Amino acid sequence: MTSRQIYIYLAPALLFTALFFIFPFVFLLYVSMQEWNGIGAMNFVAFDNFRYLLGDPVFKTAMINTVLWILAGILLHTPLGLLMALLLFRKPRGWKLFRVLFFLPNVISTTALAFLWYFVLHVSLGLVNNLFKTVGLESWAHPWLSDPGTAVFANMIPFVLYIGFTMVIFLTQMTTISPDLYEAAEIDGATNIQKDRYITIPMVKSAIAINVIFNTAFCLKMFEYPLLMTGGGPADSSINLSLYIYREMITANRYGISMSAGLMTILMGAAAMLLVFGALGLTERRGKA
Repeated sequence: MTSRQIYIYLAPALLFTALFFIFPFVFLLYVSMQEWNGIGAMNFVAFDNFRYLLGDPVFKTAMINTVLWILAGILLHTPLGLLMALLLFRKPRGWKLFRVLFFLPNVISTTALAFLWYFVLHVSLGLVNNLFKTVGLESWAHPWLSDPGTAVFANMIPFVLYIGFTMVIFLTQMTTISPDLYEAAEIDGATNIQKDRYITIPMVKSAIAINVIFNTAFCLKMFEYPLLMTGGGPADSSINLSLYIYREMITANRYGISMSAGLMTILMGAAAMLLVFGALGLTERRGKA
């Protein structure tokens, strides 16, 4: 294949990349240094928008909550997906049914799931509080969505539990592992836990990295759960970056500040990707040493 043919094949992808990523990113970068309400003339303010963000306590809360979302994705969601994949990889009775059930929430609208969990955790109508009252644990009932100390964590519950997509990625990677490795381990008397620890998990490192990146990206753009379950409240305690960007653009008509917050979100995502790939490369180099 000649170089000309390669460029011809790449042309559509390059065109769409330019139209839907490069040009919008350049526009975002430009508007982030402007004072603009979306319809009037732009006023160049250089880095004033970024200085405003660094001094805005609501933005700081949004940053912290977004980091908490990312940590929940890395430390809870991803390990739960790996654990379930390890269990289903052994093909227990009914494993196909469980695989479908765990993946099913991923094909349902996030908006519908957010409303579902809103009523599950509602202070008076919620299933959780009414269940506590039914079994005599009234003291455990709590305003999960209206308490500043629990609202952000209540928003995370459906994301942490819906592990189907993460689980499928792990299962796909596990199917590429040679059965000979497990047969050799069985001859040596290895238990299932030992096979998981020394064979399966080391062989799915790339899947772990992929899931961490996907979950980090999902958390950075998470919007429906904070908006529909708590509205970012109470007192902005559960607001995240996506909701902050939405408020500044749609509610306050401060497009420049909104774009500045969007740029910082992109930088957070790029930093997270570099950390993940760096950690993956380090583990691979240690494995070869």
